[in-house]
Amino acid sequence: MSLNEVEMASDPPAALPAQPVASTSSSSSPSNRPSLTSPWSASGSFYAFGSGSPRILHTRKAPPFKGRSYSDAPSKKSRPTPPPSRPASPAVLLTTATCCCCGTELKYPRASPSFRCTVCDQVVDLSEDARRGKAPVGVPVPPANPVSEHRLLELLDRIEAEAPGVPQLSAQLDRIDLQSKATVVDPEEALLDAIETAFADLPSLEASFRPAGAVTSGYTKSRRRLPSRTVLRRLHRLAKLRPAVADQLRTSIERLLRRPGPTLLDSDGGWLISLFEAPVFVGDPAGSAEARHALLARFIGLVSNLPNTLHHSLVTYLSSPSYPSTDLLEKVELVCSFLSQRIASAIAADRPASYADDWQVRSAARVASLLFAANEKQRRVPLTAFYVTLIDSLGPAALFADFETWETTRETFSLCQYPFLLSLGAKILLLTYDGEREMIERTNEAYRANLSAEEAESPFLSLTIRREHLVADSLQQISLNHRGLTKPLRIKWQDEEGIDAGGLRKEWFLLLCRKLFNPEFGMFLADEESQLVWFNPGAVGMEDDFWLVGVVVGLALFNGANLDLPLPPVTYKLLAASTPVLELADLAGLNPSLARGLRKLLDHPADDVADVFCRTFVGQYEAWGETVEVDLVEGGNEVVVDGDNRQEYVERMVDFLLLGCVEDQFASFAKGFAEVCAGNALSLFRAEELELVIRGSPEQLDVDALRAVTIYEGFSSTEPAIEHFWTAFASFSPDEQRRLLAFITASDRLPATGITSLELKLQCLGEDCDRYPQSHTCFNTLSLYRYATRAKMEAMLRRAMSDSEGFGLR
Repeated sequence: MSLNEVEMASDPPAALPAQPVASTSSSSSPSNRPSLTSPWSASGSFYAFGSGSPRILHTRKAPPFKGRSYSDAPSKKSRPTPPPSRPASPAVLLTTATCCCCGTELKYPRASPSFRCTVCDQVVDLSEDARRGKAPVGVPVPPANPVSEHRLLELLDRIEAEAPGVPQLSAQLDRIDLQSKATVVDPEEALLDAIETAFADLPSLEASFRPAGAVTSGYTKSRRRLPSRTVLRRLHRLAKLRPAVADQLRTSIERLLRRPGPTLLDSDGGWLISLFEAPVFVGDPAGSAEARHALLARFIGLVSNLPNTLHHSLVTYLSSPSYPSTDLLEKVELVCSFLSQRIASAIAADRPASYADDWQVRSAARVASLLFAANEKQRRVPLTAFYVTLIDSLGPAALFADFETWETTRETFSLCQYPFLLSLGAKILLLTYDGEREMIERTNEAYRANLSAEEAESPFLSLTIRREHLVADSLQQISLNHRGLTKPLRIKWQDEEGIDAGGLRKEWFLLLCRKLFNPEFGMFLADEESQLVWFNPGAVGMEDDFWLVGVVVGLALFNGANLDLPLPPVTYKLLAASTPVLELADLAGLNPSLARGLRKLLDHPADDVADVFCRTFVGQYEAWGETVEVDLVEGGNEVVVDGDNRQEYVERMVDFLLLGCVEDQFASFAKGFAEVCAGNALSLFRAEELELVIRGSPEQLDVDALRAVTIYEGFSSTEPAIEHFWTAFASFSPDEQRRLLAFITASDRLPATGITSLELKLQCLGEDCDRYPQSHTCFNTLSLYRYATRAKMEAMLRRAMSDSEGFGLR
């Protein structure tokens, strides 16, 4: 007896949620709520005149007559005989279980071997372990009736071998053997039967489409041969061309997902891979969007609630180097678009916070995390493909509430638990919110301290800097204001006019970093090939200076300023991860030539590695012209690198060059960074995202896009002076364009979220004259005169760029 026959014979009782479930409709009125009919009311459960109700409810007796009778002869009326009481029904014992699709905890009759979820309409058949001590008899497990890989390939070959364009009637006539008068089976009909057989139940699907000799049961066996992705893709390509095949797949998968049976968890991942490659979830022209969404919701729910063993099988399958990146990207887009639809439903219902109670949102987030884990090994899909940008439309209030929920508890669902789903804009918004909370707290502390202190404390981190003593003044005043680093920053240049509304702060960051990262200052060493710098292992005794660098980088991030730091990407990996794993690729980003040498060591034939490379387990670096050697292992100068230990040598060398020899310097830098940016929002960022936020976007300037985000004050967008400006801008070299952008905004990099986040303003100062343009970097404003010619416009802009520094011209 199959599961479908069992379902038709006796529909399992509906299970009631153990806890109230939030309604998914847009209205909270009782008429819109799903009606939960008690499955035991017809049989007389204790909810309706059962053994648990008072006895008075079973019978109704007439009250005694207390009045007078006016009849001549008192009539003796017999008291009506009460009807026999209804026998009390036995109490129904309930127990709890979790739905395998939506994850809701439900109550169902203890003696029942299966139940139907009233939240997602899933039929759950209990396994032997789940049924132990409860139902005496379970749902019978149907025998596996698999379709072999050889049989499937045979049918696919026959169908694909048919000449295209042959009329259906003539094709059928060709299949008739006139001599034997026997009709040859239509290969498409045979394929439909094979699909129905394979997807009839989970044991059959688990054993189907496998190569000959594959083992399909038990976890203790050796590694099984899973269904071939190539064969499955052939079947699914055919389904896109043949509507009958697609209909059969969709119908069979829908029936199977609604009631997978008690063997759901007894698998090595074969059935999961077969379903994960099914084409019925995407691009099915025959099915409606609503039906496809409902089918995908059931599949995502099942996958999200599977145990770790099956999750590991799926991640291993998807992370294989032979798995195409286009197919992985397709699945990422499928799950993220499904999640976007659920978020859009919450927004359309004007209840943006209701996504937290939506089981489909929770399930989709968990499945997306599996895809993200599969992508981590090879990084074949860009990080931006996982962004669900519709989350930004929830609004700041919903995002802030989600962030606070994530901070306080891990038991309640929040989107911050899956930070790869948050776009960079959403993360920057949360980072700003986290910083503003800290700023407000520090400001309030300053105001409260002023109530009792004799000398008032400033609510700002105010620094007065002399340009000729830039580093010394910055280090001294930051050290004096050690406890106020998270206050709003204000910069004052000594003996200069100007009030800091953002521009002076940007200039201070730019000039200070230019000074600190200059190799001549001695704190960093530059690589000629990569044009990047790294901590100088010989810079001993400069821990305070490295601490200052970390504080400056943290202040820039905290105050929303971009710094084009010449540090390699591994810097942000070390800052973002608590226990980073350094790789050869990290060293290649800083020192490409050294990384290539280590790569040659790994790729060389193992037989003569020791004779060719002549290396021992010793690392070395230069410190002020002297070579310092450090053993990578105990007695490393005597351990020769050979074909057996070369992998360990490379790993230890990479760790030594990037962190081991500069451990004190980097520790001081990281400590200074953490003095400012120790909030929870920082942990939402990946290393590449953190680099993008700190440094800004490295994309080339698009003059047309920049012109589209520019607003005009006193100018018309089409007048000759504006045309001269944009023509001159486009004619500048890329370096000159960035210098002009820095002249206007005090930063030569675009914001992390792209050029659309930048707003420039061109302001008119008057008619043509010989005065230079002016910039107001606090407001990203360039003030121009109506220069008559393009040549004059170019000359004035170049002179302003080259001679400007500080508040005014040099």
